[in-house]
Amino acid sequence: MRRFILFIKLVLRAKFIFKNPQKYEVVVFDDESMVDFKNFIHHYNFFTLQSRPQRINKIYFSFKILKFFIKNYNGNIMLAYFVSLLEIIGPKVVLTNIDNSLKFFELAKTLEKKMIFVAIQNAARYDLKIYKQWHKKKMLKTDMTKNFYIPNFFCFGQLEIDDYRQREIKVKNFFKVGSLRLANGLNQIKKEKINTEKIDYDVCLLSEASRNYDKIFGETYTEKGAADLAKYTIKFCIKNEKKFIFAQKRDQVLAPEANKKELNFYKKYLSDEEYNYLIKNSWVKKNNMNASYIAMLRSKMSVGYVSTMLRENLALGGKSLNCNLTKTDLWEFPIKGICNIENCSFEEFEERMLQILSMSKDEYFSKVEKDKCYAVEFDEKNSTIDIIKEKIDYFLNNKNLQIN
Repeated sequence: MRRFILFIKLVLRAKFIFKNPQKYEVVVFDDESMVDFKNFIHHYNFFTLQSRPQRINKIYFSFKILKFFIKNYNGNIMLAYFVSLLEIIGPKVVLTNIDNSLKFFELAKTLEKKMIFVAIQNAARYDLKIYKQWHKKKMLKTDMTKNFYIPNFFCFGQLEIDDYRQREIKVKNFFKVGSLRLANGLNQIKKEKINTEKIDYDVCLLSEASRNYDKIFGETYTEKGAADLAKYTIKFCIKNEKKFIFAQKRDQVLAPEANKKELNFYKKYLSDEEYNYLIKNSWVKKNNMNASYIAMLRSKMSVGYVSTMLRENLALGGKSLNCNLTKTDLWEFPIKGICNIENCSFEEFEERMLQILSMSKDEYFSKVEKDKCYAVEFDEKNSTIDIIKEKIDYFLNNKNLQIN
C-alpha cells in the first residue's frame, strides 16, 4: 500500500512524456550518481534514469512502454517501469555508484542477460553488518544482504573482495579500481593548483555527526560515542597545543539544511566552549566538494570513526586514526594496528595521538597490519577515473564480450 501511495504522488507530480526514450549505449542508474561521474560520463552517449520517487520529474508513457510494463509487472510497479524503460532504451551498460541500491540489484537479476550491470563503490560499506543487525533485532523481517547482487563490482580494493566473499554476498566479478570520489577530488585540486604539500595543521577531525543513529541502528551509545570523539580531539589539541582543523561534511551552499543538522548535532553534545572552538577551527564547505580533502591533505593526521576518508588517507600515505567510542562493532575498522583504537579512555587516546604524531610515516606504516592500499587501491600514475573509463570502453567495444 505504501508503495502504491508513493507511486500515485509521483504520477500527480511528474511531467508525462508521451513517447519512447531514445536508444543509448550507457544508462546511469540514479541521477545522484552524476555528481561523481562528471569527469568521464560525457565521453559516452548516455541516459540518466532517475530512480528515487522524490526525484523523478518525468514519466515516459507510450503504447510500447505499456505493453512492456504489462509483460514485466509482477507486483512491483517501479521495477516493472524501470525494466520496461531499459528494454526500450537498450543500453549495453547500466552504471551506478549507488552500490548498495536494492533497486539496482533487482534490475541486474532481471536483465543481466541483456545488458551489463556495473556498480561503482562510493563509500565504506558498513551496510552488510547493519542489515544483519536489523534482522537480528527484528527491525527487518528478512536479512537484506541476501538480496545483494552485483554482476560487476568496481570496488575500492581487496578489503571489499575479502569481506563480500566471507559474507557470501553475490558478486560475479570484482574489479579493484580505488575511490572515484577521491580521484575526482584530487583531479579538481590539481586543476585549481591548490597546494596540498604545505602542512598547516596537526590534527584534522573528520565530521561524524551521527544524527538519530541510536534509533536508526538499534544502539544506545552511537551518538554519544561520536560526540565523545569530538570532545577527546578538541581536549587533546587544546591541552597539547596542537593545530586543529574540523572538516565539515555537508556543504553550506549545496546542502544548507544538511549542514545545519550536522552542526546542530555537535551543538547538542558539546559544551559552549567546545562548540565555539570547533566552529572557529572549521574548514567550511562553501560550494566546494573537495574542501574536506584539502583539510585532510594539509594535516599531519586525520581522526574519525566511520568516514571513508580514513581509508583514503591511508591509501595516499597519510596517517589516520580510527577511534570507535560507540561501544558497538557495527563500525569496526577493518585494519588493525596503530591506526585503530576502540572504546578507550581520554588518556589512552592522548597517548596514541602523541605516538602517531611523533612518528615518521615509515614507522607509522610499519605498525599498520595491512598494506596501506588494502582498503583503497591508489596509483598516482593511473587515476581511478581513467581505470573506470578504460573498463567501460572495453565493455562497450568488445563485440564478443559474453554477458554472464
